[in-house]
This record gives sequence, structure tokens and C-alpha cells, in this order.
Amino acid sequence: MIETILNIEGNRGLRRSTFHVRDREFKENPTFTVAVTAYEWIQSQIRESGFRKTIIEKVTWNENNDITEDVKQIRPIIRDDLPF
Repeated sequence: MIETILNIEGNRGLRRSTFHVRDREFKENPTFTVAVTAYEWIQSQIRESGFRKTIIEKVTWNENNDITEDVKQIRPIIRDDLPF
């Protein structure tokens, strides 16, 4: 279970949800795997809010594992395959 506390333009909200991750990736690096899943979920929450200013206050998984800083470090990969 992943739990997020987000501050969207001064309004704090807590959300919880359960996700499935690939076993192999989880065994290799559980924190990173869950952080990527949490990041993707947070991005969908930001889209739902209409892209309002959002501050990630806290992200945990299984209630005991704080991955807030790990999630904040994730950046999308942009492929630059243009011919010039």
C-alpha cells in the first residue's frame, strides 16, 4: 500500500492505494520500484487537480517505509531521437 500526503495550493490531502509491481524489479530494488510507482500515481493526482501547484509532503509504503526523498528525485526520461 502506498500513502501520499500532498499539499495542493494550501490544501493538504492524504490518499492510500494498493498497486502491483513486477516481482523481479521489486526483488532487485524494492525502494526504487515502489518510488517509481508512487511517482506515477502522484503525477495522475496532479493531472486530476488540473496541474495546480503541488508539494509532495510525505510518501510511504506499507506504512513504515518513508520514500518521500526517493520519489522527489525521480525525473521523467525524455527520449531525444530527433535527427538533428
